[in-house]
Amino acid sequence: MSGAAPARLELPVRGHVMAAVACGWLSAAGLCLTYLGIGGLVDAVTGGGAIGWRPPALMAAGIVLAVAGVLGQGRAGGAGEAVAETAVRARIHAAILARGPLGEPRPDGEPVTGSLASLATDGAAKVAAWRGGFLGELVAAVTTPLVVVAVVAVVVDPAAAAVLLAVVAAVPVVIGGFQRMFRASTSAYQAQSRRLAAQFLESIQGLRLLTLLGAAERRSRLLAEESERHRRATMRLLAGNQLVLLVTDVAFYGALIGAGTAVALVRHAEGAIPLGTALALVPISLLLTEPISVAGGFFYIAMAGRAAQRQVVRALAGAGERRAVPPPGAGDGEAAVELAGVVAGHGDGPAVLDGIDLRVGHGEMVALAGPSGAGKSTLLSVLAGELAPRAGTVRLSARGGGPARTVLVPQRAWLFTGTVAGNLRLADPDADEERMWSVLREAHLAEEVEAMPGGLDARVGEEGLTLSGGQAQRLALARALLVDADVLLLDEPTGHIDARSERLVIDTLRRLRGTRTIVVATHSEAVMEVADRVVEVAGVREVAR
Repeated sequence: MSGAAPARLELPVRGHVMAAVACGWLSAAGLCLTYLGIGGLVDAVTGGGAIGWRPPALMAAGIVLAVAGVLGQGRAGGAGEAVAETAVRARIHAAILARGPLGEPRPDGEPVTGSLASLATDGAAKVAAWRGGFLGELVAAVTTPLVVVAVVAVVVDPAAAAVLLAVVAAVPVVIGGFQRMFRASTSAYQAQSRRLAAQFLESIQGLRLLTLLGAAERRSRLLAEESERHRRATMRLLAGNQLVLLVTDVAFYGALIGAGTAVALVRHAEGAIPLGTALALVPISLLLTEPISVAGGFFYIAMAGRAAQRQVVRALAGAGERRAVPPPGAGDGEAAVELAGVVAGHGDGPAVLDGIDLRVGHGEMVALAGPSGAGKSTLLSVLAGELAPRAGTVRLSARGGGPARTVLVPQRAWLFTGTVAGNLRLADPDADEERMWSVLREAHLAEEVEAMPGGLDARVGEEGLTLSGGQAQRLALARALLVDADVLLLDEPTGHIDARSERLVIDTLRRLRGTRTIVVATHSEAVMEVADRVVEVAGVREVAR
């Protein structure tokens, strides 16, 4: 199913947000009445008259309204945050189930699986804190001055209310300016957080390939660099927030409270309001700073939540080989591969291979046939040195003597996020462009890479998502050829690709036959026809061709 990306993320929190806003207004009105009740008591005492019922009634009503507003806003915000977080995670999980865990490639090359994992956890919490919890508080705080001004206009003095309204009008302008000023640092922080989480996840998923290729140390340095960039982005975000707090404390609190105090004294001097009411206007002017008091929260919660929300919307819209260490016993011999009485299995499980004997000559191509589960992949793992045999001997010899170098291309070769060149250089960090183009030509992939934007610098999505299955397999084969190993091991190289790519891979194997020793596990009759011999893995007995 396809369609345009939603402009925003719809969440079922409207009722909770409106309740939080209403409770915020209720609390502000209650505080105003409380202060005016206290001012009425001051006027009554200083005037020498009877206190009367009005000041105490205003105080009592104000306290009740303020307490009810604070408690109600807390409950509404907490409930809205819980509902929003559940909804965001449900949307992300539904998208993953609908299109599989890999999703579509990201234009910026970020690992998609790591990005979705980060969004479904940390990202969902940030969106929920913003949309479900903080949004109602923010709207209430921004509109609270209007409630305060309205109460002052009705109960105290319209002229004083007009002056306060003029001062309040400058607050949204300043907040908006600060928001635009620091939006870039917040977005950079969010992007770097997701990138770091994704890189860590991808490294764990591809740990086997990194170890086999000897690239673990290089990957460790990459993660260290990403961590340092994340630290710098965090410090920029914190520095921006501290600047906001400084401006808030020094400028706005002083300006708003000073304006409230000045208008109170002026109107009292003019005889428009009594002394107690003028004194009440001073704490009432503190309520005008509500938009500023939430500015710190705006940068910590709202902007982080909005950045995470943009990433969620985009995500919903978008809704390995090795240079093997020769196994023990590798050394000189007339054949390239010799196995004698090999017993092997995985972990503490039963033996998959039992008493296997196999001999492969230099330059010979042998196809391992047999039903799934017979042990073809296990046999390749033993030859690659990934799996130590429980019994028997394994010898891998290069032409002219000495241990042979091996490289294994598994059924599902891992391609890392990055470029075509970056994936090739996992096998040989010093490979120049000429060598890379050479192995790409051998794998029948050079023309397709030349047609890609950037050529060797074309982006490869996580696990090769920007490539077709056939292109990814041929890139993995090219990477294995870059090792220039004596023994090439391939596990079902045509098992999960299209017919055209299968023909190209088979042609590559045909051209490679005789230049190096090749052992390939396959179910493909076409691959078996290219091989010099076919060996049935069911006790490993040779089958006549």
